[in-house]
Amino acid sequence: MVRILLTGDSHIPKRASTVPDEIYREINTLITKDCFDYVFFTGDLVDAPKLMNYLNNISREKLFKVIGNMDYYGGNRTLPQTQNLAIDFNEAGEISLGLIHGHQVHPRGDHNQLELIAQENNYNIVVSGHTHKEEIYLTPDGILLLNPGSITGAWSFIASGNCCFIILNIKEDSKMVDIKLYQYNRKSMRFSITGKSYQWIDEKKILKPSKK
Repeated sequence: MVRILLTGDSHIPKRASTVPDEIYREINTLITKDCFDYVFFTGDLVDAPKLMNYLNNISREKLFKVIGNMDYYGGNRTLPQTQNLAIDFNEAGEISLGLIHGHQVHPRGDHNQLELIAQENNYNIVVSGHTHKEEIYLTPDGILLLNPGSITGAWSFIASGNCCFIILNIKEDSKMVDIKLYQYNRKSMRFSITGKSYQWIDEKKILKPSKK
C-alpha cells in the first residue's frame, strides 16, 4: 500500500500565523508506526519553514510541491507548476496522479477544466488547491479530483474556513483507492472525518465508487 498525505494553502504568515497544534497532533497519530510514503503540497506556502521541515520529515520517499499564485511574493518562486507520480499496478498498468495549485483554472475549482487538465496529461487523479474548499469529486469519466483545502483554514473567496488535509491510500494488490478527509472546525475544536473508496477498472483505466 502507498500512503500519501495531501495538504496545502497554508498562507503563512499573511493569512494565518501558524498551523494549529491540533493538526500537528492529528497527523502525528497517523504516523506512529510509519511515515507517509509521499506528501503532496498544493502550493501557497508563502513563508513557513517549520511546516516544510515537518512535511519533509514525515515523508519517507518525497515531498511533492508546486508553486501557488501567492508564492510569487514569497520565497518559493522556483517551484514547478505541476508534479506527477505514477504508481504501478503490475499487469494492470499504472495509476497516475497529477499535482497543481489550481490558479490555472477559472472559475476557481471548475470541475470541467480540472478534468480537461487530467485528460491532457493522462492523470487519473488530480490534486489541486487554491479554493481553500476541501473536496472529493469523481467525474462522470472516472477521474478523481481531490482538494485538501487549507491546512490553516486560511481565507479565500470560497473557503470553508476549516483546517483540512486528506489521507490517500492506494492499494496495489486490490487496486483500491481509499480516501479520508480530515476537517478541523476551529469554533467547535473538533475533527470530522469523511471516508470514500474507489475501485480501479483495468479495462477502462478509470475509477468508480467502491461497493464495500
